[in-house]
Amino acid sequence: MANTNIGAKFYIAVDSSNNPDPQANDLADSEFAALTWVQVPNLGTHGDTGVDQNMVGYSTWDNVLNPQQKGEATGAQPEVEFLDETSTGMTAMKAAASVSDQNNYAFKVEWSDGKIEYNRGLVGAPSYPKGANEDFRRVSFPLAFNQEPVFDTA
Repeated sequence: MANTNIGAKFYIAVDSSNNPDPQANDLADSEFAALTWVQVPNLGTHGDTGVDQNMVGYSTWDNVLNPQQKGEATGAQPEVEFLDETSTGMTAMKAAASVSDQNNYAFKVEWSDGKIEYNRGLVGAPSYPKGANEDFRRVSFPLAFNQEPVFDTA
């Protein structure tokens, strides 16, 4: 049966002082699992994860169909939006989002059924959506993943 996102949680990997913990290289499932995680609470929306890949073709006179191949692949670039409330996780996200910080960081999404998706990538500078009278104060971060997602279905 398919599940909703209700009850899911979003995490960023941190060091022993709760600072964001840079991860320079691709990580395997066991390496992700061994990291220290802090929840970034109040996630409202999370963009698509995965890989975007170009499909390239070359038009020739003598073929009815163009020859095609897979082209460059790029990790997805989702946006994550939270209520703008102080927490250890939000502090770590804002630190990782420093304009001059070029490090990759590890992220974990844990669904209510225990399934986990790990990602690793950059955190872009935050934006602060405004809205109307009854909108909440929010903060939004663009992410740029530099590794294919790793799924732990244990």
